[in-house]
Amino acid sequence: MANQLPSKHLFPIDHTLHGAESTNPDVRNVVHLHGGKVPSDSDGDPERWIVPGQSKLCHYPNRQDAAALFYHDHAMGIRRLNAAAGLFGMYLIRDAFEESLQLPKGKFEIPLIIYDRLFGIDGQLQYLISADHHHPWTSEFFGNSVLLNGKLFPYLEVEPCAYRFRLLNSSNSGFYTFSFSKDKLNLIPGSEPFQMIGSDQGLLAAPVAMKALSLTPAERADVIVDFSAYAGQSLHLKHAAAPVMEIRVSGGKTRDSFHLPAKLRPIARMPETSAAKTRELT
Repeated sequence: MANQLPSKHLFPIDHTLHGAESTNPDVRNVVHLHGGKVPSDSDGDPERWIVPGQSKLCHYPNRQDAAALFYHDHAMGIRRLNAAAGLFGMYLIRDAFEESLQLPKGKFEIPLIIYDRLFGIDGQLQYLISADHHHPWTSEFFGNSVLLNGKLFPYLEVEPCAYRFRLLNSSNSGFYTFSFSKDKLNLIPGSEPFQMIGSDQGLLAAPVAMKALSLTPAERADVIVDFSAYAGQSLHLKHAAAPVMEIRVSGGKTRDSFHLPAKLRPIARMPETSAAKTRELT
């Protein structure tokens, strides 16, 4: 017997919102490539959704500078609910210039998607709703747990060398400030462990050394972290005072040192002449 397709959403829907009327199916979605230069018919029109059993082919030319983009659901009225149910992911674009920089790659390049979720005492996933059950929509969502790549308090085993982390804040409303510590409380003294080399639309002009890294919702960061000085030790990636991930550095021989280029992608300044047009309306 064929599996029955889902007809009820995982979370409560506010049918008073535009696009979420009760006449629309509860379960539907349309994909949007956030930050992508794509044709309009593949950009995730929020009212051109599909339902279980249907499919849609999107065309992504990838004719843009190397960058970490991400895709997420875009269905009108239930976008936040579909994202909380897991309909999102990272999308990496490469180009020849990025390859010429010889940045850490393969197992030394790791995507890290951070988001908060709300769990009940029974461990079930929940979504915060208002006190009015006829209008369950809330303007913001904050969870009681911070997950990284779908895991709660994960650990990562690394070698004592440089790694490239591609970070994405996929939370609805949560802002994060990340730092490293050698225990669960104290910052590494005098350290600037983050070498930020890229942001939402690709490489920066030059690396920026940081003690802490802040990410707003939907923001991406491309960073280099060198663990060569911490062979045989454990570090903690944390947000504020809360540990997010443990990093266990192996005690093996340090790999050949990585030399981060002092200059990255040349970024041309926009012309200083005004691009505004003035029109008189009568």
